[in-house]
Amino acid sequence: MNRSTLLRRAAQALLAASALCAAGLVYAQAWPSRPIRMIVPLAPGGGTDVAARVVAQYLGEALGQSVVIENKVGANGVVGIAEASKATPDGHTIVVGSSTTLAANKFLYKAAAGLDPFKEFAPLAILGTIDFALMVPAASNFHSVKDLIAAAKSQPGKLNYGYGTSAALLCGEMFKTAAGVDIVKVPYKGSPQSLTDLAADRVQLVCDPLGTSMSLIKAGKLRPLAITSKNRNNLDLNVPTMAEAGLPMEHETWAGFFVPAGTPREIVQRLSSEIVKIMGRADVQPKIIETGFIPRQIGGEDFAQMHRRDFVRMEQLIKGAGISPE
Repeated sequence: MNRSTLLRRAAQALLAASALCAAGLVYAQAWPSRPIRMIVPLAPGGGTDVAARVVAQYLGEALGQSVVIENKVGANGVVGIAEASKATPDGHTIVVGSSTTLAANKFLYKAAAGLDPFKEFAPLAILGTIDFALMVPAASNFHSVKDLIAAAKSQPGKLNYGYGTSAALLCGEMFKTAAGVDIVKVPYKGSPQSLTDLAADRVQLVCDPLGTSMSLIKAGKLRPLAITSKNRNNLDLNVPTMAEAGLPMEHETWAGFFVPAGTPREIVQRLSSEIVKIMGRADVQPKIIETGFIPRQIGGEDFAQMHRRDFVRMEQLIKGAGISPE
């Protein structure tokens, strides 16, 4: 092949690439052309749902187009994530994923085993991290983690714990393994339902995000025995960590925003940038903190790396706890 032919083909390739780039820019400039749906794969009223609604409002203002929340509930997040993976990658669908729905679920549920989150989705930005609390009814005779463990060991299979999300299920199973106790899991459609039954003493224990449970704690209906993060949080609760309570166990999760893989790069970058800016706003952060999340400003490749690390961590936690996929 002579030099002139090489130059001609190189020029043609450059023109083709330029045309594709121009087409992508034109598409991105025309976007969004209609309301954007934000899929939340969890029940309304939980901390993740409330926090997502805060971000949706501000994101809609930034984009000049409404962002509409759609709660797609089922199989502890599996249903909503599966629907989002099938959405057209045109920038008009965002999904709220987490270290459970886009990591732990792959090892917790057979229905999620075939979904590869790294092939199906592109990460945008993190919403925040969240602490969990091990809680009992306010009228319970259990005033410490040691009280709870002692009762569970004296009555194998008699105590129940409720869960409405994969994260709560994982927390409950981790507690069982760490404490060496036999307690029975009771599934719910969502966290609010499990906490309502906990307050009514229909189940004896729930391990759930503080954002979802804080109102019931402040109302004096629930008693937190310990929090599962490494350090005490700043939510005005004089509650020990699990380690301080004598049990070597940590459980912290995050939630963030994703789009279907194949979404134009310009749109991914715009969404990532806007969400990171929103999470840094002084008028937004208190609203996010009220939901129990600690707001973070992490987007792009940093968020992608965080997702990959936690995917491996969740696999190790679940297999280490001896949990088999359901």
